Amino acid sequence: MFAPGWRDEALAALDGGFDLVVIGGGITGCGIALDAAQRGLSVLLVEQGDIASGTSSRSSKLVHGGLRYLKQMQFRITRMACRERDRMLQLDPHLVEPVRFLYPAYEGDRTPGWKIDLGLWMYDRLAQSPEKHHRLEPEEVAAVAPGLLTEDLDRALVYRDAMADDARLTLAVAATAAAFGARFLTSARVEKALRRRSGELRGVRVRDLETGTVHTVEAGVVVNATGVWVDELRDRLGLEGTHLRPSRGSHIILPHDRLPLEVAVAVPAPDDGRPVCFIPHPEGVLVGTTDLYHEGPLDDPRPTREEIAYLLRTIASVYPENPPGPADIVGAFAGLRPILDTHAEDPSEASREEAIWEEGGLLSAAGGKLTTWRVMAEEAVDAALKLLPEERAERSGPCATDGTALSGLVHPGSAARLQEFFGMPEEVSRAMVRRLGALAWSAAALARRERDLHPVAPGVDLCPAEARTWLRHGAVLHVEDLLLRRVRLGMWQPDTARDVAWRLRMIFQRELGWSFGRWSEELERFDEALEGWTPPPVE
Repeated sequence: MFAPGWRDEALAALDGGFDLVVIGGGITGCGIALDAAQRGLSVLLVEQGDIASGTSSRSSKLVHGGLRYLKQMQFRITRMACRERDRMLQLDPHLVEPVRFLYPAYEGDRTPGWKIDLGLWMYDRLAQSPEKHHRLEPEEVAAVAPGLLTEDLDRALVYRDAMADDARLTLAVAATAAAFGARFLTSARVEKALRRRSGELRGVRVRDLETGTVHTVEAGVVVNATGVWVDELRDRLGLEGTHLRPSRGSHIILPHDRLPLEVAVAVPAPDDGRPVCFIPHPEGVLVGTTDLYHEGPLDDPRPTREEIAYLLRTIASVYPENPPGPADIVGAFAGLRPILDTHAEDPSEASREEAIWEEGGLLSAAGGKLTTWRVMAEEAVDAALKLLPEERAERSGPCATDGTALSGLVHPGSAARLQEFFGMPEEVSRAMVRRLGALAWSAAALARRERDLHPVAPGVDLCPAEARTWLRHGAVLHVEDLLLRRVRLGMWQPDTARDVAWRLRMIFQRELGWSFGRWSEELERFDEALEGWTPPPVE
């Protein structure tokens, strides 16, 4: 993870300048920081909020090839994504895990079952995986997805993909970059461009949002990796025009007992035929997503009542007996996709291809998807090297990310060993290994008393020892950083997260040196942040 004093070290290094200043702490920016640091470049990443506080914590949590992209004939990105998915499954099993998807095709569907079967045959070929899609009998469907409609079932198709906690994956990329020497400065806003007489960028002016101090940072190349904020930052730095048209994807969260699943399920929405996924996670079932062009502010997208009703109707279409209703929803959130503006009328038809372009010394990277972060980072650093002085670029090494395992790799039997060695509850040991990876052992060793290895509240799997470890090594500056992104309690159980925050007060105050006044301010900030993850009323 991050060494203590990581932020102070970054601030102390600002006067020296950097080869690359990367703006944006999502998966794209963190990937660029990792690639560049591995090549021997000096790197500073500046993020206005927290690592993964934007789109990279609000996705559908899938690391996938994008089966539906085949419908738009986007073969390149599908092939690339399948390759990158399989790479992460091999290198990062502590972060990315395989998931089986069930696609039930019914008589009369807008897209007939034989077309889905053909699409999966193509998907198998592009992925070049030995595990091919196959059919299930109705009784097998009932076993893995109890209650799923089997009447008029044309065929039930099963295929393989992968999933990950997006925020945890992004943090692991960032931590790996830090291990290779990249500096990170979160809660800092780029306010102004520094330019040479020729007009080319030579750096940026950065405001530390924790203290209000303004710093001047020299850079060989400034990289704009701010996702849906790419155009907003370009405007702030004096550039005109727009390149993106963000789309919004909303999700709802249900408890396991309202949608019991042993596999993920993908079904066409009855409204428009767009695939909606029901994905079981250890914490609950994630249902999503919608796809609508987003109008309005970018900083705090919210699901609309109409989108939530759309998702509930989709569930009801294949769970006609006692389908989940609004009262069963325990969480809801929306994320914005940084889609390039191709003038497509339907965002689902727009390309997910990435684009990298240079304007007056500013290198912008946009588009792409969670799965293809490594390829996009490689392309961006290749482009940055062309903008650096020739003697500096020649001293850099080749890209090495294609064989780099991310921070936290842990033995698959660690949870059982932790439980046996320290005597902690099974759900706590599993959660610590899932979230902390290899650092779980250090977290357990930090326990000062037996209760430090037991849940902080009924019905949660977070213990004080894990919370203390995140505050020391997880680049946490605020309560929301811990409970919304390091431990996803604010996403899976927003109501419970409020109670848990109070129970962690003494740990925050001791570890971060907060006064009670600062603690009260943090709670207000956390309550505001949780509103974006709390389901709105649906009539």
